[in-house]
This record gives sequence, structure tokens and C-alpha cells, in this order.
Amino acid sequence: MSERRLSRRGLLLAGLGASTVAVGAGAAWYGGRFSGPATLRWRKPLPVPADDLYLTGDTLLAAGSGLTAYAAGDGAVRWQSDIGRGDIAPGRSGTAPFSSDRDSFAIRTASGDSAVIRVAALGDGAQRWRRSFEGYLGSALLTWGGTVVAAADSASGRGLGAYDATGQRWWHGLEQADDGPFDLAAGGGTVLVAGRRLCAHDAADGTRRWSLAAGDGLAFGRPALHGDFAVALGMRYIDTDFGYRNLAVHGIDVAKGEVRWSYAAPGGFLLDGVPPKAGSTVLAVHEDGTLTGLDVSSGWERWSGRADPTDLAVLGDRLFVARAEGVLTVNPVTGDTADVLPERDAYRLAASGSRLAVAAGDTLALYDVR
Repeated sequence: MSERRLSRRGLLLAGLGASTVAVGAGAAWYGGRFSGPATLRWRKPLPVPADDLYLTGDTLLAAGSGLTAYAAGDGAVRWQSDIGRGDIAPGRSGTAPFSSDRDSFAIRTASGDSAVIRVAALGDGAQRWRRSFEGYLGSALLTWGGTVVAAADSASGRGLGAYDATGQRWWHGLEQADDGPFDLAAGGGTVLVAGRRLCAHDAADGTRRWSLAAGDGLAFGRPALHGDFAVALGMRYIDTDFGYRNLAVHGIDVAKGEVRWSYAAPGGFLLDGVPPKAGSTVLAVHEDGTLTGLDVSSGWERWSGRADPTDLAVLGDRLFVARAEGVLTVNPVTGDTADVLPERDAYRLAASGSRLAVAAGDTLALYDVR
């Protein structure tokens, strides 16, 4: 494991005013116009602010006082549900835990003293199955073929379970309670379980492939899988009630089960969320509004500077940064700003394929990105 940093390459987004964005070594001028590689497809009123957006295929889900599904193509409302604020059980980072596979989506909700996994159709919102948990229910992911993987309590103990397309459990792997499990990531036949250990399991039967200990008083969190590479936050517990601080970003070699590199946040802490990966850059998002671009192979610091984002989204090798002044298109390799979408008071983003959804002020918009 190594900790390596390069010197800073100027300020990212420093001194953003009404018409100037200072980035890297230069400045990009704009005056409420956008002439970059994105086309506005539609914009419509959003009477109630969106707590969370989720874009998948041709469907955009917006969660607020209710749950609304929009057609990504024209913004038409497909269906609405009264599941909303107060019902959706947020993840540890405070976000609604949507996940999807083909024509279905899954969400965690609360019902009385129970936590519930609900799986429903994207097309019409019809519920396909639900399962209640009386004890702990952590992350839940809808993955391959309609299978849901969840970290939950059961009669045999806390562990990782897989539930088929009808909601029936078909494998369960026990974990030590003080090891978590807390956060999950899945892809390519692998499930990552983060807690006091970072463990890789075979998605087919739950067999553990490897395990990494975080160290005394430490934990892994917010993992994301990108083929044979994964990222995760490094956390330190600060009290006996599992309060924690996010202090580092780890790059993980999934094939070998080894930490490839670690980036320790200098002079501050990191926000609680999955570290985004844009092309060959991993983003460290600091509590003070700083963004730091890290080389995916080595963890070296490519650039760093204040951005004060309200949200981030990634499309391929493009990074989008929501701010009160608009949505910035940032080159993740250099930190330079290419363009600005005129979405004032932007606060929530969602991206999928070649589309970007933006909740800004009292409107919801969708862009086609070239």
C-alpha cells in the first residue's frame, strides 16, 4: 500500500463569479449560454424539490414527497407513487438507495418498525415483490437477472443474502457483526462487502474469495466496482456508537484482493459518498468543497481546488459538477472547465448512457450529451 501525491496544478473553479470560471491555467467565459457538446431535450416544472434522481435506460425516477417516473425521451409522467419522503429509507450517506436491472428497480423503504425491500417495474411502477426485515437492513442492490443482494439480519445471524426474482432467499453468508456488513457494490459476478473488512464474494453462491482488514478502529465504506478495479472510502471510528470520519480513498485490485494505493485527505475530511470515477481519474470529494483528481493507476494527485459542488455526475470520461451558478463540464484529467450548462441553483444530477438529468431551482431538465 502506498500514499503518493503530486504537486497541485493550479486552482480548480476558483473565484467563480457571474461570468468567469477560473480553471487550471486559464478561464472559461460564459454569460448564461451553453454551446458545448450537450443539447437540451426537455425542461419542465418541478413543484416539489427532488431528494434524489435516478436515471436508467429511458426512465428517470425522482423521489421527493412522492416517487415519480418520467419518460427520458420527452419528460412525460409515466406513473406516480405515494412512496416518498419519510418512507424511503436513506443510505448512510443520506441518499435514496435506488438500483435497477433491465426493466425493474429496487428501493429500501421503512414500514413501521420494519425495513422493506421493494422491487417494482420501471414501466408502470407495479410492485413485483417485497420482503420485510425486522432487524438490521443495510445496503440492497438489484443486480443480474432480477437478483437482490442485501446486507441484513436473519435467524442465523447478520450477513449477506441473495434473493431471487420472486423474493425468495437462495443463499446466505454470515459475517461477524462488528465487521459490518454495511455497504455493497456488485458487478461482473462479484459482490463487495464493506465494513471493518472489505470482502469479495462470488455472486453465484456467496463464497468468499478474499478479505482485507481495515485495521484497528478503521473501516471501509462506499465501495464501487469498475471491472477489476474498485474504489472505497477509508473511515475511522470516532466513538463507540459507530460514528466515523472519512479520511482516505483506497484503490483496490479486485483480481488480487489487494489495496493498490491509498490517498489520505490532507488537512481535512472527505464527504460521505461513493468516490466517483471518470475515465482514468478517481475523484476525492472533500468536506470543505475541494475536489481532487487522482490517477486511477497510482493514486497520484493530478489536480485539486475548491469547487463547492452540490452534486456530481459522471458520463464516461466527463465529470459534471452542479453548483448554484450552473452545471460545469470538467475535464477529469486536468481539472479544466470546458462548458457550463445554464441551470442556476442546480442541486441534483443523474447520468446514464448519453443523458444527464438536472434538478435546478423549481425545474427538472434532461440533456443529450454528445
